[in-house]
Amino acid sequence: MRARAALQAGLGWVCLWACLWACPSACSATEIEWERVEDPRFVAEDGSYALELPLGWVRSEHSLTREGWEAQLISFNAGPVLEAANGTAIDLAAPQLLVALQDELAAQPGVEVIDCRPVTLDALPGFRMHFFQEAPPDLEADPGTPADSTEMVLYGAVEGVTLYAFSFESRSPVTLARDLEVFERLVASFERLEPARPTP
Repeated sequence: MRARAALQAGLGWVCLWACLWACPSACSATEIEWERVEDPRFVAEDGSYALELPLGWVRSEHSLTREGWEAQLISFNAGPVLEAANGTAIDLAAPQLLVALQDELAAQPGVEVIDCRPVTLDALPGFRMHFFQEAPPDLEADPGTPADSTEMVLYGAVEGVTLYAFSFESRSPVTLARDLEVFERLVASFERLEPARPTP
């Protein structure tokens, strides 16, 4: 029963990752206003967490890029995540869950998992996954044209029923090598904040 529950949790997380992967497509389909980061201190709208953003990059809500989302994209967010329909919190400290996450991700078409390991984010158990995602073939492209691929690093941690997620994606090994350290510093700066108390 426990193994089955872990597998179900993995399926739910894959759905979450699919939403994260869709972010660049959403960027290409809509007009986005980017603002240059001049103050590195970022505090979430609800005051639940804070980050240190890279100066000189540009930001639109919860997305960051240096040269445009086609070159590299950092995304971060927080929101509720529940196990199936019973509202049970996901326990990322459970070893079998990390195995289920890796297996489910590796089973997705075009995915090659490079690394999957447990991490700690602001004292919360979490995960770090590094993988390649090959785009579906372009039927209109010339024969022999190599498929487009994206290299991604994902971090996630759960507190109760709240998921904190961070992703970095790049289509170029050069960009990845240059900007991965920037992403790692952003993740390392993650800090949960005490919720503000209502004024009497």
